[in-house]
Amino acid sequence: MAYSIQNLKNDLTAVLHNTQLNQIVNIDGLIDRAARQLLLDCDPQETKRTLEFTTPIYNSVYNYALAPDVKGNKIIDIRPQVKRLPRDVWTQAYNQAFDIWKQNIYGNRDMFTINFNTGVKTILVSAPLLNPSIILNQADSILDNGTWVVGGTASNLVVNNTNFVQGGGSLQFDITTGTGWLENSTMTAVDLTNHLNQSSLFEWISIPTSANLISVTLRWGSDASNYYTKTLTLNQQGTAFVDGWNLIQNIWSDATVVGSPDAMAIDYLRVSFVVTANMAGLLINDINSILGSVLEYEYYSKYLFRDAITGAFQETVTDDSNLINLDTESYNLLFNFVAYLATQQQQGVDALSYDGNFFGQQYQINLQRYKAQYKSEVQKPQSTYYSMPRLNYRRNFYRN
Repeated sequence: MAYSIQNLKNDLTAVLHNTQLNQIVNIDGLIDRAARQLLLDCDPQETKRTLEFTTPIYNSVYNYALAPDVKGNKIIDIRPQVKRLPRDVWTQAYNQAFDIWKQNIYGNRDMFTINFNTGVKTILVSAPLLNPSIILNQADSILDNGTWVVGGTASNLVVNNTNFVQGGGSLQFDITTGTGWLENSTMTAVDLTNHLNQSSLFEWISIPTSANLISVTLRWGSDASNYYTKTLTLNQQGTAFVDGWNLIQNIWSDATVVGSPDAMAIDYLRVSFVVTANMAGLLINDINSILGSVLEYEYYSKYLFRDAITGAFQETVTDDSNLINLDTESYNLLFNFVAYLATQQQQGVDALSYDGNFFGQQYQINLQRYKAQYKSEVQKPQSTYYSMPRLNYRRNFYRN
């Protein structure tokens, strides 16, 4: 049976000793408060949802958007939509453990963690067994793979050997107001035939003053007359550029084609910047192409209600017709706690000896029974408490 808010209010009226619901202050808010407590105390199985990630998941790209109704870190599973293999098991880690192991050459395991940054909630996913990247140019040397040159308002190109993401360094340069770029037209050709219109191209850029950067444009192709191009004003996370390192994602299928570039021989790159003020010390590093994988995630939702017409999940009660995302067993949990809060408001301290005590006990008894019958399926975070040292570990880890 699909219980509605009206059903809940009717059941509540029957136990309030002739008290009318209009005598209960903010009854809908009281129901919302009871719902929040219920969701804190258990993971109702009826609140499970499965969604596809809004973008493909890429090897060595970690930060992704998360549905707004994910309850805390209550992720049940991450999986391919089809052809799942026994190795496709993602475990949840704490933030520190995730950051330590995500690029560790001895880790080689699929992990995720829930991340909060300035009030924004995302999921970090490490999937080292997915499609590996194809490096176009590590952009860690001016001469090692073709020759990098500056143009437009860019100048003072040097290698920065202390601040970089991959390789042995990054390319550092200055830029004045207007448009400046770094260009390499003599690098070793890379065959991206299998990536054509399917992959995303990524580059890392470090910005000293992000407020002065309007856009970043990547060109990749056969030469200065035949290339693909994509201009972006947001970073890979879909947010405004930030001071420091930003990962830029260029979706190939969205790129503009100029001339007739040959995907079998990509040997030309240009990264352009449009800025509103002078900046010194911009950095570029690690330009590569990666085929994404379509994954989905199963989770417990914090939205306990839904619209009776559209079926859209919602966090709070907006109408008596709203449906409650609970079945027979768990509905009584919500009812008992709503009744407990209502009698507390109605009777004050006397509720501790009468109705409030009764409904509070019923809630706790039914809660324990429900949790025993329906175990939470959440992937609990794991962490490494300690690791025994291994002979030659450090030497092997840093070996080139």
